[in-house]
Amino acid sequence: MAQKKQRAKRYRLLFCLVLSVLCWFAVKMSKNYTQTYLFDIEFVNTPKNKSLSHQSDTSISVTIEGKGVSLLKYELSRKKLNVDYADISTPEQKRNKNVTVKKRQLNTYLIAHLDFPEHSVINEPSQINLEFENK
Repeated sequence: MAQKKQRAKRYRLLFCLVLSVLCWFAVKMSKNYTQTYLFDIEFVNTPKNKSLSHQSDTSISVTIEGKGVSLLKYELSRKKLNVDYADISTPEQKRNKNVTVKKRQLNTYLIAHLDFPEHSVINEPSQINLEFENK
């Protein structure tokens, strides 16, 4: 009988401990945070008659502001972004052999197509230069 009471006390203590950890986690995740992440970037859906021969930067630094819960997916995810060249480039850029993708273009693309929060800001690089060659 005394052993059952001891076991019941341990379970109550464990339950309270788990509940307090969950409450602490909920409070921490509801706060706003600003975090900087480094993402590898790859351009996909490039023109069919051209191949990408050079890319000046293969990673970008992005500062994201949001609640802890929304930032959790960036903490746990693979940090690689596939950027659709057909969506990000202008008609003039699609025709050229040497293309400069500006920070503003990348930032707009991240927010519109890759579900980044509106307060996302690309820190580095200020532009990415791409060189294409005919196939």
